[in-house]
Amino acid sequence: MSVAADPPLRTVPASFCRLGLVANGWAEDGGPPYLLVGPAERGAVEYGLTPPLSGFLDSGGGGVDGLDARCRATLAGGGLVLSLTTAAVCVLPVVDLAAEAIRRRFDLPAGELAERVEICLAEALGNAVIHGNLAIPGHLRTSPHGFERFRQVMTERLRDPMLAERRVEIHALRADENSFTLLVSDQGCGFDLRAQIEREIPIDAHCGRGLDLIRRGCDGFGTEDGGRTLRMMFLRRERRDEGRKGGLG
Repeated sequence: MSVAADPPLRTVPASFCRLGLVANGWAEDGGPPYLLVGPAERGAVEYGLTPPLSGFLDSGGGGVDGLDARCRATLAGGGLVLSLTTAAVCVLPVVDLAAEAIRRRFDLPAGELAERVEICLAEALGNAVIHGNLAIPGHLRTSPHGFERFRQVMTERLRDPMLAERRVEIHALRADENSFTLLVSDQGCGFDLRAQIEREIPIDAHCGRGLDLIRRGCDGFGTEDGGRTLRMMFLRRERRDEGRKGGLG
């Protein structure tokens, strides 16, 4: 049986750069942790999410200018960062790539916890793209005709560079030895989480259940940045207090 080695830093293609976190900000080829910066291609994203690298930044849509204090804090804390344009999220298998990287980063075994993480990530990412950055109303997907209209609107809005270049970010950070936090951020208008959670959804509804799935799938969640960032917390151990499940924080 062969064991795959960590990708050597010297093999980074010329079209990419390594951004190192240093004391006063960022510098190419600075000290670790490293963030790979370049065009959003599947192989590059996968490479950036694989140790010893700590994440990937899509060079489109402003690139390095989009890095902020949260990115620095996540990387400095030993976390993982994935920052992509909306256009890139719509063509890449982001959930698969990010979920695998999170499992590897936090040493999650296959099973119920890993599955919950992937489900919550998929729902949060879909909401960030569709309702956040592209501002597409959910009611369009309540009928076959509406779903076709939804596809048309999504195609039209992805043709708008202002919308297509809006960023989506995933941050994964260990909170302590028993828990970790995922944050999914967009550049939309935000939303009122409590109002959405308290909204009654018909039992036969074809959409609008994403937040409820997230609430049931994680061990605590809340919003930041006026509803533009969804924060999800997961416990590694079995949940002992079901009353805390999905609490707003």
